Amino acid sequence: MRRILLMIMAAAVCCLSCTKSEIQTFRVEDCSVSFKGIENSFSMRGWTEDYKDLYIPVRMLGVPVDYDREITLEIRDSIATAGDYQVLSSVVQAGALKTDIVVRARRLPDDVEQKVIVLNIQPNEYFRAGLPAYQKAIVKWTNSYARPVPDVWKNWYLYISTGYSKALHKILVEEYGDEIDLCVRRISEATPENGLIYKDPTWWSALNKRVREIVRDHDLAHPEAPYMHSEDYEDYPNSSTPVGQGKKPTVLPTIYSTLVSL
Repeated sequence: MRRILLMIMAAAVCCLSCTKSEIQTFRVEDCSVSFKGIENSFSMRGWTEDYKDLYIPVRMLGVPVDYDREITLEIRDSIATAGDYQVLSSVVQAGALKTDIVVRARRLPDDVEQKVIVLNIQPNEYFRAGLPAYQKAIVKWTNSYARPVPDVWKNWYLYISTGYSKALHKILVEEYGDEIDLCVRRISEATPENGLIYKDPTWWSALNKRVREIVRDHDLAHPEAPYMHSEDYEDYPNSSTPVGQGKKPTVLPTIYSTLVSL
């Protein structure tokens, strides 16, 4: 019995030694970068400035370094001219493992619905190719509705609906005005730079109740034509899921059936 026990212990030590010897340090030359989401839509509805800066997040696999690293981009298949946009920043700062590609987009004329560019990440001296499906990002800026920025959207997700559509967005704007696109629930999220507006949790709870009332009352008054989500509807498993990566139902749901019930 003792002999068998010693053999088992020896085998365990051998396995541990092999595991330890196979551990490798991640090398700087193996760093890669990918877009966080394939679709990136930005609304310029009501925008009066000549330009608006669009932030397209990227994610990295690797280690931080003590120098800046440029992400090489190629623009293909754009429905925009060089005068419609400018890439302001595509640099990962020293010590960082995340960043945003910043595109400055020119305000759209009233008779133009949207502009589109497709950004493609190219391997360079700093980054090898990342996730194949996320080496490109479709960037749209539109005069129509679009899911709001992440800090705003995560509050919509908690208090309004886990799904998004332009039809729902339109109802919200009609009741609350364009300000609804800027409201957040934490004071720290609203800064002079981003223009976001702080609303306390009581306001959000009242919003939840009011939106449900608006949609319910309409549906009761018009049972033959309840408020429905539009064709762009997606339901998201969590608030951090990028646009375009939610679930598209085979049959569009009523808006009321997708509203959050507190």
